[in-house]
Amino acid sequence: MPVILNNKVFNYYQFKKEAEFEGVVEQLADNIFGTSTIYISKKKRMKGANIITIPDGYLLDFANPSKPLLFIIENEIVSHHPYEHIGIQLLKFATGFKDARIELRKYLMNSINADKGKLQRLELACKKTDFRNIDSYLDAAVFGDFKAIVVIDEAKEELHNVIQKINAEISVLQVKTFVSDKNEFVYQYDTLYDEDELSISILPKKYLKDSIGDRIKRRERRAECDTIVVPAQEEGFREEFLKNNQWFAIRIGAAMKERIKYIASYQVAPISAITHIAEIDTIIPYLNTGKYIVKFKHEAKQIKSIKLKNPDKKPQGPIYIKHVDLIKAKSIDDLIKY
Repeated sequence: MPVILNNKVFNYYQFKKEAEFEGVVEQLADNIFGTSTIYISKKKRMKGANIITIPDGYLLDFANPSKPLLFIIENEIVSHHPYEHIGIQLLKFATGFKDARIELRKYLMNSINADKGKLQRLELACKKTDFRNIDSYLDAAVFGDFKAIVVIDEAKEELHNVIQKINAEISVLQVKTFVSDKNEFVYQYDTLYDEDELSISILPKKYLKDSIGDRIKRRERRAECDTIVVPAQEEGFREEFLKNNQWFAIRIGAAMKERIKYIASYQVAPISAITHIAEIDTIIPYLNTGKYIVKFKHEAKQIKSIKLKNPDKKPQGPIYIKHVDLIKAKSIDDLIKY
C-alpha cells in the first residue's frame, strides 16, 4: 500500500539491484541499528571449515556497553530466491563463522582504525566498561556466538521458513522504500531494538516526531532490559502461559533475543495487572510469521499484582523492562518508560 504524507502519495519502490538497496541500508544505518553501533558495509571474505563466502557487512552493537555484540549482515532484495540464494548464504555464514573469527577480528579492527568516527564510537563504548582496552573489548564481541541479520526490502513467509530451518541465531529486519512522482523517497523499517513494537516510519526530518537524542536514550534503556511483558487474554493466559509454559506469537527485536531472561504476563481488563513471571528457556521462530514462541524453564510463578493506574498506559504489545524494576514496581505506570 502507498504512504500518504501531507497530501503526497509515495508508492512502494521495488529494487532491481542489490547494490542499490545496500546503499539505502548504509545511508539509514544509524536509524536502523542505532548510533551506539558500528556498521561496516565493506565486504570481507570469510574463510572457515573449507567454506568461503562474503557477507554484505558487519554490525558491532554497544547499546549495552558491557555486553558488546557482533552481527553478520546480509542485505537482500525480495526478488532473490529465499532457498537457493539467501538460505545457502546464511548456512555458509553460520558454518564458517567459528573458524573465521581471528581473521575477521583483524579486518574489523583495521576497518575501524581507518575511520575516525567509528574508532571514536568504539573508544567511547569501551570507556564505559571494565575492559582494559579496545582490543579486548572487540574480542568480547567477535568471539561470542554466531548472530546474523537479514536486511531485506520485503520479508515474506518463504524467507522466515528458510531461516526457521537453519539452526542458528538469525533475525530479519524489513526496510521498505517509497517514492513520489517527484522522485522523493521515504522509508519505513524495523529497528535493531524494535523500539515501538511496530515498524517505525522514518521520513524526512520535518516528519520526525522525536529527536535523535530521544531515540538513543530509548535504545540504551532497552539494551539494559532483561524481561519482556506480554499482554494476555484470559483464555490464552490460562492455556498457554500457565498450562503449556509458553507464549506466542511475539515480536522480539533482533538485539533483544539474547538479552531477555524473563517473561511476565499482563492480564488485560478487568484484571489489568502483571500477575505472573517465568524464566525463559528458549526463544524459537513461530511458524513462518517472523515472530517467536517463548518456552519457559519452569512453571510461571505468581507475584504480587502490579496494577495499572492510568488506563491510557495499558500495554498494547510487548514491553521490555528490567527484572529488578519489575520486582519493586508499585504500578505498571512506573515501568512504561521502557
